[in-house]
Amino acid sequence: MPTASRFWSDLTTADFASLDTARAIAVLPVAATEQHGPHLPLSVDTDIVNGVVQAALPHLPAPLPVLFLPTQGVGFSPEHTRFPGTLTLKADTLMRIWTE
Repeated sequence: MPTASRFWSDLTTADFASLDTARAIAVLPVAATEQHGPHLPLSVDTDIVNGVVQAALPHLPAPLPVLFLPTQGVGFSPEHTRFPGTLTLKADTLMRIWTE
């Protein structure tokens, strides 16, 4: 892959101009912002998925055109809405976001 980074947001428009976008693979890491008990931050799921992305990076073959999109940290978490700080979207909203 001819770019310096595997992260979509790190690239410039010049970087994108040099990519074969027909072959590029965009990965959307998806997490949730919700409670995991009083002792943990709301970012637990996002932190885990970002760790999985970091762990995957060394295993990607150099010529494989994989780019990681910014992590989507809001999911479908209606079961957590009674806990302050939870962010949630409706399931149909998420489906529209992921397919548009």
